[in-house]
Amino acid sequence: MSTRQALWLVLAILALLAFWLVSPASVGGRGGLHTKIDQLVQIGNRPVIACDTIAAQRPIVILALGQSNAANFGAAPSGGPPITLTAEGKCFMAVDPLPGSSGDGGSIWFLLAHRLSALGLQRPIVMSVMGVDATSIDDWTATQSPLRERLVRQLQSMQSAGLAPELILWQQGEADARATTTEPVYSAGLDKLAAILEQAGSQAPIFLARSTVCRSGPSTAVRAAIEAKAGNGRFRLGPDTDTLVGSDLRRDGCHFSGQGLDRAAQLWAARLAPVVSGH
Repeated sequence: MSTRQALWLVLAILALLAFWLVSPASVGGRGGLHTKIDQLVQIGNRPVIACDTIAAQRPIVILALGQSNAANFGAAPSGGPPITLTAEGKCFMAVDPLPGSSGDGGSIWFLLAHRLSALGLQRPIVMSVMGVDATSIDDWTATQSPLRERLVRQLQSMQSAGLAPELILWQQGEADARATTTEPVYSAGLDKLAAILEQAGSQAPIFLARSTVCRSGPSTAVRAAIEAKAGNGRFRLGPDTDTLVGSDLRRDGCHFSGQGLDRAAQLWAARLAPVVSGH
């Protein structure tokens, strides 16, 4: 082997090594998911309530899922009284950052619970959240994915507590927009998600937000997949949070400011109000 050939071989090996080090499988893939799941906000010393006491009130239980904009990555935690939340098989009163999700800021769901409760419903609202930053739909649905396993365990614990979700909210799509996931692939991912939820014992309707903006324009492919699913089987069309753009609504071009969180919660509440009013 000549010196030139040896040099090219070394460069090729270094290029492959660099690709492996920054690839989703090594940074944001399954190993990274274990780390992120381990770092989800814990219950801590929040006041615990007996779940059977909560279940006896026949609450409307909402499970919110997705990536960073479904987690605690908004601006500083919002003020206001705590909401009822279930996680890890326990029920308790919580404020942002909500246990079950990553991040240490504010969330849509804290504000959403207050907005829905303000409608004067006859049944109280109970939230459960599972938001993990930078996760793709494949992270949620792939066989042996730790995130998929965590989701199944969370559903099972909710059912055991008598608090099976009546509504499931999906706020995800930014990672797949960045990865240029095609419409058919994302559509198949949504079908897998529905199948996983059903196998875990949940047949609740799944409301799909159009949530693809993150320091970029909206993803035509992911949005098309979501819009095509709406009204098909268990899927329902959620709000279009891609419309919330600008520095006043996104503190870093991706995650919501305080005003953005409130607007996102307002959009979700407007979409869900006719549904929860009939429950």
